[in-house]
Amino acid sequence: MSEETIKEVFDIIVNMEVVRAQKEQPEFDESDASSSIVDALNIVTVALEDRQSEIDNLKETNKELLISLQEVSRYQSALDISSIVSIGDQNGNITYVNDMFCQISGYEKEELIGQNHNILKSDQHKRIFWDGMWQIISQGNIWHNEIMNLNKEGIGYWVDTTIVPFFNSQGEIVSYLSMGHDITKRKLQEEEAREYHLQLESINKNLEDFAHTVSHDLKSPLNNAKGLVSIIEASMSEDQPAEVKEYLSLLNETNDKMRSLIDGILQYSKASGRDAKLDRILLEPFIQEVANTLTAKGKAKLIFKNTLPEISYNETVLKQVVSNLMSNAIKFNDKDQCIIEFSSRMDDHYYHISIADNGPGVAKEYQEDMFKLFNKVNKDTTKDSSGVGLATVKKIINEAGGNIWVDSTLGHGTKFTFTVRIKPKVHW
Repeated sequence: MSEETIKEVFDIIVNMEVVRAQKEQPEFDESDASSSIVDALNIVTVALEDRQSEIDNLKETNKELLISLQEVSRYQSALDISSIVSIGDQNGNITYVNDMFCQISGYEKEELIGQNHNILKSDQHKRIFWDGMWQIISQGNIWHNEIMNLNKEGIGYWVDTTIVPFFNSQGEIVSYLSMGHDITKRKLQEEEAREYHLQLESINKNLEDFAHTVSHDLKSPLNNAKGLVSIIEASMSEDQPAEVKEYLSLLNETNDKMRSLIDGILQYSKASGRDAKLDRILLEPFIQEVANTLTAKGKAKLIFKNTLPEISYNETVLKQVVSNLMSNAIKFNDKDQCIIEFSSRMDDHYYHISIADNGPGVAKEYQEDMFKLFNKVNKDTTKDSSGVGLATVKKIINEAGGNIWVDSTLGHGTKFTFTVRIKPKVHW
């Protein structure tokens, strides 16, 4: 407070005290007047100090409020730049939209304010969808989902939307804030991927049906040929030339190889774990059981280097995998006794199951093509092989979400390792 102001206040107080003293006392006492003036000045000083403190507090509050308003403004600017924003009343009538909302919807603000949000509604969502939304937000809860809207031209667009209720001081909902992000591109890509997947499934199904039909139809003439050869062999006399018998034997052998090839194609077309149910399988007794069913029973010695796990797999297709790998180990073994070793390990997501033999091994340059259909690494014509078995094994394992590879050195045997998910897919 300035000196002039203090002096004015002081003069007023003095005059008031003088007048009061003259009215109340017959004789004016200057000492009493001075004392009253001092008391009054003290009261004024305290009042002014309190007032100044209030002013200082108010300034500090205004400063904090200004900072808060600036922060809110920054948040709003960031939200307007990054999101599609609208505000609606209790009935869904639009009271505010930002520029991005107008841009994606194709409407001007004046066309939207006062309109209901239904102006953007598409036929993508059923009534139960909207009823569920209103049930959640009308109870004061936040709702989040993906909505397909229609713009002014009737073209659909997708928004990943969050709706937040706003309350008044009485706890009543007065409005709803809707924030969203344009996900139209992502939804279109998902739809394209879904259609592409359906097309692939249809193509695979047609190929499987085709392979099954062709394989089945090819068996009929082979059966007829085998029957004719048998008739010829039965009707031949003992003095027939040796060459004729040899040719018939070769014809029978060729017929059997062709039948084996057709059976392999049929097996490959059927090999699929995509829709197979899962079984809990203890590997060691399962492998022992498969070994007992092989035609070369007793020709191989099985060694389990460590305890094999219990896995979730379809029993039928796993039997194909193990049987194929064991049969190859026995068929192509060049030692006095075939030894097959089984071992396993695990990482965070997979069991690694290994099947190793003591056979002749496979050269490095041939290993990459071992799993290709109709590929024959071993060129020994005395060994019956269609080149389908390992391709079938790989197909089964891949469809189960695993992988298979080979590690082999000439003269030191071959080891196949395949992976099995610890937590398998529900559908392969």
